[in-house]
Order: sequence, then structure tokens, then C-alpha cells
Amino acid sequence: MRRLLAEPLLHFLILGAALFLIFDLRQGPDQPSARRIVVGTGQVEQLAAQFARTWMRPPTPSELEGLVERHVRNEIYYREAQAMGLGEDDPYVRNRLALKLDLLLDDLSAETEPSDGELTRFLEAHPERFAEPARLWFRQLYLDPDRHPDPAAEAQRLLAELRAGADPDSLGDPSLLPPSFEAVTREETARALGGDFADTLTGLAPGVWSGPVLSSFGSHLVLIADSRPARQPALAEIRGAVLAEWRDARRREAKAQAYRRLKAHYEIVMEVGGQGSQQGDAVAAPLPGVAETRP
Repeated sequence: MRRLLAEPLLHFLILGAALFLIFDLRQGPDQPSARRIVVGTGQVEQLAAQFARTWMRPPTPSELEGLVERHVRNEIYYREAQAMGLGEDDPYVRNRLALKLDLLLDDLSAETEPSDGELTRFLEAHPERFAEPARLWFRQLYLDPDRHPDPAAEAQRLLAELRAGADPDSLGDPSLLPPSFEAVTREETARALGGDFADTLTGLAPGVWSGPVLSSFGSHLVLIADSRPARQPALAEIRGAVLAEWRDARRREAKAQAYRRLKAHYEIVMEVGGQGSQQGDAVAAPLPGVAETRP
């Protein structure tokens, strides 16, 4: 008898019987609609389309039959699990359902198509999102401070040669830095050579060698070849980017409004725990518009 009670198979059978007993007590009399699973033409076509997107070919008849059977099995398992309440306290199920509603609100809020007037007003209200930064084209010649006892004097000597027409490729010290920078912003220059170097470039005259300009690596002689000031592009130039930002803003606002409407139907109560003020416990302040109770 003890050996029989220790058998895992017996434990499994007892657990299964208990689950079905709980299910019958919760379910009550069978409802015909709850026991009817309809697989229509549209559902079959959707299963076939999903298979084709994955495998780049339509399913064979036997594969399609398997897809339908798996769909039916999943539906049966879902209904049985739901009837048993298996997902009521499962945080994974709750988060998945909340995420599904969140994605649904995304889809609903993305249907509106704005006019050019709306996009223009959005662009004017948020110019910083679309402004094109100033850009520089420059060439640099590096002076390694470890190679020259007097880097400042060496910089002045090379600067005189450059201004006299010397070839910059034959001057300076070897470096891993590129000799030329094209269409770089102030931030890009700062990442490569330091913020002080980038700020100094804005005050240099174009078309003439200048320096020395100090960086995090050493000294540089610099030639500003070209520059382009910051500008605010017109809507026609960046309509795609403005449209994407407008849709994102509308989506976030629509979701926030939907949440506020849903929340208005609920009473939110914060139950603050603790052993009372005699123990010096800190009590969290209630959220705005939320009732507070103590157990």
C-alpha cells in the first residue's frame, strides 16, 4: 500500500482529477457556445498567410491541416485554462494583456493623416527637433609635444611655411587622426579632438592656416576650408521626419487621453502599511486624486 501511495503516476492522476473537479465546480452547466469552436475560411487563410511569410511558400494540404489542428488545440487549452482561472494571478499573463491593449491603442492612434498646415504648425512649435547644426570642413596638421622641446616655436615655424605655400602632407608629425574633417558638427569635432578645440575653430578665419590650436592630443595647425551655418529647413525638405515626430506625439497624447478616460472609471485606493507613527515609520504620501486607507 505504501509503495502504491509513493507512485508518481498515482499523484498525477489524483492531481488531474482534482483539477477537473475544480473546473466542473467553477463551470457549472455546460454552455453550448463555450463548447463550440468555429474555424472559418478567414481564419484558415490567416494561418496559411502566416506560414507563407515564415517559410516563403504556401503550406501543403497536410501542413495546413496541422496548422488548423494546432489552432484548435490552442483554443481549447486557452478556454480550459481560462475556465480554471489559471491566469488570474499570473503577472506574466496580466502584463501580456496590458501590452496587447497598449499596442491596440497605438494602432488606433496612428490612423489620422495630418495636413501640411498641421505639420507646419508642429514644425514651428518644435524647431529644435529639426534644426540642422552648423558644419565645418577643415584640415589639421598635428604636432606631437613629445617630439618637440618647444612646441609653440615649432608651430610658428611650420605655420610660416604653410602660409608660404608648403605642402602640408610633407609637414607635421604622424598621427592616427584623419588629416581632413568634412561636414562635421561642433559635437562631432568635440568627440574627436575635445570641446576646447571645437570651440576655438568657430573663431578662425576661413581659407588660411591658423594655430596652434590645442586639443587633448597636442597642438594642431588648422585650415578652415568651408563652413555652413545652422539653419531651419523648410517643411518640404524634411516632411518625412516631421510626419514621424508628429505621429509619435499624437500617439503618445492619444494613449495618455485613453488612459485618463479609463482611469476615470476606477476608484484607486492606496493602502499604506506600517506600525504607526509611534515607531517613527515613514509613510508615503498619497498620489493626487487617490484615496488613502490604512489596514
